[in-house]
Order: sequence, then structure tokens, then C-alpha cells
Amino acid sequence: MRMHAVYLTSMTKYYLEGILIVEGKSDVSYLSSFINTLYFTTGGYDISEEKINFLSRVAKVNKLYVMTDNDEAGEKIAERIKSKINGIFEIKTARKFKNFSKKFGVAETTKEEIVRALGKNLVKDEGQFTHINYGLNKIVSLSSEPNEIKNRIINDYRLISGNIKFLENQLQMLKISKEEIISKYGN
Repeated sequence: MRMHAVYLTSMTKYYLEGILIVEGKSDVSYLSSFINTLYFTTGGYDISEEKINFLSRVAKVNKLYVMTDNDEAGEKIAERIKSKINGIFEIKTARKFKNFSKKFGVAETTKEEIVRALGKNLVKDEGQFTHINYGLNKIVSLSSEPNEIKNRIINDYRLISGNIKFLENQLQMLKISKEEIISKYGN
């Protein structure tokens, strides 16, 4: 019976309102297994000015959280972002690690420690979060000039170039409505 209760607790999904900024894809893969939110990866310490500028715009409409590795590089990333972005902002750095790990990263941190670090900002996920499907795949692929329409969307909303999923995540981070995209660029 006790084992069953532990299993159910470990399966709890949480919701974080805002954007969780992490260093890399392995962090997103791990955290998204128990936290539903929008994620943004820095790609390491050399986070570009383009990414910083984008996050500055996001900070005007969303709460930002940074969770970096518990090492010198992670601290530098967090401090660099914090020093350049004004607005609602909190830093939570991973501190307790899984026993088997020799690394000091977010992906190696226990779920319990991550939940504790994010504390009151996490709530039990009851369907609050959904990814918005803007239909960009359809909009771009049905265009006579797919690259032109994609570049127009990137330029109009000052997005970071990337694949369709990345563009849709950025639109959601900026709280751009699906209806606005459809009315501007068609079905």
C-alpha cells in the first residue's frame, strides 16, 4: 500500500504560470515530465542578445523564472539574465541532487527539490496549461511563398528564428492570440 502512495505522488503533475528559463534541452525534457509550463532554453552561458531582448519583451507580459545548474556557469547565466531584464523575475537554482549523479545540473536534481525550490509558484495541474496550436504549419505550407510568410511572422513579432513549434511557443510566451495570427496571415 505504501509503495502505491509513493508511486501516485511521483506521478503528480504541476503547473507553473509563466516561463521557466533553463540551460538546455535535457532540463526541459526532465522538468516537463512533472511541470507543465512554457520553457525557454538559453543554450548555455553565451545566451545571445537576441534571446535577452526577446525575454525582456516576454517579461512585460509573463512572469519569468530561471533555473540554472548549481555551478559557476549556471550562476553566471542567471546573473547575466537578471542584470539585463527588468520586470517580474525570480531565480531558483537547483541545489539537491540525485544520489547516483556526479553532475550538478537541473536534470540531475530530485523532483522534490525542484518542487520545493519553485514553492508557492507551483500548483497541482488541473488542466490550466495548454499549448496553443496557432496553425502556423498550415499557414506557412499553404502559402505560395512559405519562407516569405514565415519570415514576415518572425519580423512582425520580432521572434527568434527557428522551427514552427519554436515560433508558436514564442507567440504564446508573448500572449499573442491565435485569432490575431489567423486574421493577419489567414488559415
